[in-house]
Amino acid sequence: MRGDDYHRLPTESSSTLNLHNNNTSTNNNNNNTHDNNLPLNPPTYFEFDNDDDADDDNSLNNNNDHNNRHHHQHNALHESTSTPSIEQFEIEEPEFERRHGFINRASAISHKFANNINSRIIHPVTRIIDPIYEGYKYLQMQYEKSILKLGNPLVVKRLLYVLIMMILIFGISKYSENDSINGGGSTTFSKGKFYDIEKLSSSINQFINPKSMKENLEYFSSIPHLTGTKGDLLFAKYIEKYMKSNGLHSVDINEFQSFINYPTTNTYLKLKDGSFEAKLNEQNSQEMQYSSFNPNALSTIDEIEGNYIYVNYGREEDFANLQNNNINLEDKIVLIKYGGDIPESNKLFYAQNYKVKAIIFISPKFNDQDDIIQRENVGLTRFSSGDILTPGWSSENGYVTRLSWDKSETTPKIPSIPISWKDGSKLIEKLQNGHKFDDYVSGDGQSPILQLNINNINKPVHPLWNVVGSIEGREQGDKGIIIGSSRDSTCYGTMSSNTGTVAFLELIKVFTSLQRKFQWVPSRSIFFVSFDATEYNLAGSTEWIENRKEALRKDGYLYIDMSDLVTGDELYINSHPFLRESIKTSLQKVKIEGDKTMADLVHDIKDEFLDFKNYIPFINLVNIPSLEIKFRGLKYPKNSCFDNFKNFENLNLDKSMLKHSQLVELLSKIILDFAELPLIPYNFIDLANQLIQYENDLEKFTQSITQNLKVKPIIHFDGLKRALMTLKDVGEKYNEWAHEWKQFIVQSGGLEPPMYSAMRGMWNNNMIDFNNRFLTKELTTKRSGYKNFLFGIPFSAPINSNEFVWISFPYVRDYLQQHDFSSAQLEIDNLASTIEDAAIKFLTL
Repeated sequence: MRGDDYHRLPTESSSTLNLHNNNTSTNNNNNNTHDNNLPLNPPTYFEFDNDDDADDDNSLNNNNDHNNRHHHQHNALHESTSTPSIEQFEIEEPEFERRHGFINRASAISHKFANNINSRIIHPVTRIIDPIYEGYKYLQMQYEKSILKLGNPLVVKRLLYVLIMMILIFGISKYSENDSINGGGSTTFSKGKFYDIEKLSSSINQFINPKSMKENLEYFSSIPHLTGTKGDLLFAKYIEKYMKSNGLHSVDINEFQSFINYPTTNTYLKLKDGSFEAKLNEQNSQEMQYSSFNPNALSTIDEIEGNYIYVNYGREEDFANLQNNNINLEDKIVLIKYGGDIPESNKLFYAQNYKVKAIIFISPKFNDQDDIIQRENVGLTRFSSGDILTPGWSSENGYVTRLSWDKSETTPKIPSIPISWKDGSKLIEKLQNGHKFDDYVSGDGQSPILQLNINNINKPVHPLWNVVGSIEGREQGDKGIIIGSSRDSTCYGTMSSNTGTVAFLELIKVFTSLQRKFQWVPSRSIFFVSFDATEYNLAGSTEWIENRKEALRKDGYLYIDMSDLVTGDELYINSHPFLRESIKTSLQKVKIEGDKTMADLVHDIKDEFLDFKNYIPFINLVNIPSLEIKFRGLKYPKNSCFDNFKNFENLNLDKSMLKHSQLVELLSKIILDFAELPLIPYNFIDLANQLIQYENDLEKFTQSITQNLKVKPIIHFDGLKRALMTLKDVGEKYNEWAHEWKQFIVQSGGLEPPMYSAMRGMWNNNMIDFNNRFLTKELTTKRSGYKNFLFGIPFSAPINSNEFVWISFPYVRDYLQQHDFSSAQLEIDNLASTIEDAAIKFLTL
């Protein structure tokens, strides 16, 4: 481990950084300032040359000689010796001519030349033009006589002028041909679009370069980039340069401050009798990225010791089973496996309620490797994502109010550390008696004594970096799509972050290439954001949102998440109901082999959004409809140094980068629709139908909660059902208007009157305002990171359960799980009122 891996880094400084490219890789082999962590010869990567920064160091040296020159002026009367021509006037200076004979001769020659031009060219041309002019005068006279016969000459002339201009404009728009996709032409607008989206869409493939993505993936996987370290800043600078080189606007490294912790070699876990000591690093390396720790974990002040107990996956029912078997958990160190169906941070929350002293997380095996150590966040995301010391407000300014550790709802209150399966299984095998979990017993509290010391280095205020660039919209530029990719990793991050990052960069290249080739500008803006600190409680995305919350609520209408993009063969789509129609249409346009399209790979579009991803703050803080599309299905050593390029190749996940290319093409088509279609392609009928299904699911969930109660509460859903039918009716009325608008555009030959244009803009505004109405107006809530009461995550929602639709009506489900049935009924009534009110106001223009 090197001590300078986590010191505060200046964002703007580049003295310690080496951004690799084709032109410098050879020269860097002998560069004495090169960082030993970075590869000397990274693979080549695609970028545009940018010579804008070349400086011209030449300067002009003006040395003037100051000589004393005396000029004598003589005043004399000049008498003209010739009569000047009437057509030519000259101002002569006789004295000047006498003293400057050369200039005088030059003047005479120029006069002679001018006279020759006049006599040999101008006069003959005039003689030719005169008859033509006479003919023009005759025709003009006949034209005036004709106009007088028709009526008022002024009115008739204006009408004829308008007619001629209309014919001219029609001819230009109809017969002009070039590579640009014209926004005003009738051939495009008559289809109900501003630009020919089909032509744009069909050109996407020519800009996708699998070789470039493969080279970037290998390069990114060659350098560890733990949040807030040199490797992390290196990639932030790399992405900034890539964005600028490809022509994005307003490119910026957005620095913010957050709590960060890093591991040290002073941490240990061993049995007091000396028979066991855990190996708290991977691959026998003492480098920081190989060391064991949990992001956002609490350290121990002094060494702690105690008996240990195995608690399976650490679910609430696992703790309850031990308590029911009279196994005391107070002041015990507990062993808990990673995985299961709840976040690791929830496991700490349940454990601290049972007064557990510390938690040892056991990493799973990967194939036959049992020495893998996973590093998982333990900040309590289900209360609030983001910086754990500023829950609910932005930490972008380094001087904002920060809570002490014990006052924050998102900090863990007991220490934790991960170990490998190899070491964890040795400890479990020493346990006897107790409750049986699968093939292992919990122990009865009479185990050997464990000694634990966790000595992480804590940085309460540490710089982190989001990288932001945009393509500005031409018509509704304030409205925007956000495409987000997690950049940081706990080690090399090949599959967890890099697969998404390389496709993210390829998307940038696709859209800027479309701009250059077709002189295209989208109707609404597209924002590309590389998020830092994803592994630290989603700090990068959350702090970015919290610093611009009102603007995002007003103008954001789609978020696309690009994390762990390719980790298997199963095409998985997680989508808000608003987006499904556009997704299905785009799936049918991406061919995979023969007549098959990507639509043949999809069995069902999910609506889960429960995993540890950057879509969590977008949904729960600002209610922006979100989308996640990826290939998944294979287990991989996530958040471990075994998540590297070598294992990516050995798993044969995507050696040809075909899956990456297909996803880039599919996402590009979806983004085109949402950025360019005149009306944002939300489908309100799909939303209403889906919410009706969610309401049925909520009734079933209520029955499952109340079925074993002695006194069953009565919960009424009639008001909610009526509100959803109102929403469906409103959706049908909107569809009728959208159909009429498109028909009018077709019939008018592509002309949109200002009134229709204004109405279309108001419909788009109302769509976004509809989303905003489901965010609570309460300043304080039980969970500060969860403001959305239509879609969101209940605190105890399982991650991998298909039993219920957990993402819907989260406030109601929370109250039902707490058996607070009166509050649940109030929340159902509030939902019904809000849905009906939002539906009615959506129709108000």
